[in-house]
Amino acid sequence: MKFANVFRRRRGGIESPLHEVTTSHSRENARLTHEKLDGESTNPFSKLGRPELLDLARSYKWVHTIDLGNGEFSPGLWGRGNPEISRAFDALDFRGKRVLDIGCWDGQWSFEAEARGAIEVVATDLVSQRDFNEHRTFEVAAALRGSRARYFPNLSVYDIGSLRKRFDVILYMGIFYHLKDPVRSFTVLRRALNNGGRMLAEGAILDQPGCFANFYYRDQFCGDNTNWWVPTRDCFRQWVECSFLEVEWEGDQWGHEANQRHCLIAQAVRRQDPLYSRVPEELEDFNK
Repeated sequence: MKFANVFRRRRGGIESPLHEVTTSHSRENARLTHEKLDGESTNPFSKLGRPELLDLARSYKWVHTIDLGNGEFSPGLWGRGNPEISRAFDALDFRGKRVLDIGCWDGQWSFEAEARGAIEVVATDLVSQRDFNEHRTFEVAAALRGSRARYFPNLSVYDIGSLRKRFDVILYMGIFYHLKDPVRSFTVLRRALNNGGRMLAEGAILDQPGCFANFYYRDQFCGDNTNWWVPTRDCFRQWVECSFLEVEWEGDQWGHEANQRHCLIAQAVRRQDPLYSRVPEELEDFNK
């Protein structure tokens, strides 16, 4: 979860829509991403001893509180974050599942999914768009925990298709309101979900009735200029539902002052959607 006025994701670099991924750089990044996913997991920190890793961990800035083993925890400034995410995790079955974590930061929820029995965890981030990107916290935590999670620190949510995989569970927390095109991000992620799979989505909402979202460019939401679109709770739910995802669990609203959060779980479905006169081209396969 991303608290406003603490650590920020930066504007720029993450708003390229799916149909614009046509440059040679993007194609090369997609090729390298696929090759890395197919190959052996490579964590350069896995060669270091535990004392060296702990020294590194103590020198880094962390936002997540992560169990590093033997009574050691990362000093996460967010603590355990939104308690509704923990409730959502309890409502999901990770055993034998393939999990994708979007915007993983230090990796708290990637490692939690692995600890709960996921057979594969792919963790992505776009570190150029957040603070402390020189601190390789995910890799250090993974080495200390002996994690087998695959880590992609330079992968936009819009480019998830370059993984060429589908997943059983997608974790999508603290990201959508930092995007210029959040609705398209749900489309991209629905395409990466197996039918019947689950998405856990969480983020900032407006504590107001109705279905709408406010756009923040000249003004700022909670004093944070990395926030673009913030929906009401109903709007958030409809963004999810219009992407062939059916909400099956919702947490309680949680937050402080204007920074209110909502968390939900939705199942990936195929259905004839009577509310579409023409289904968006990236979702046509699911309208049946």
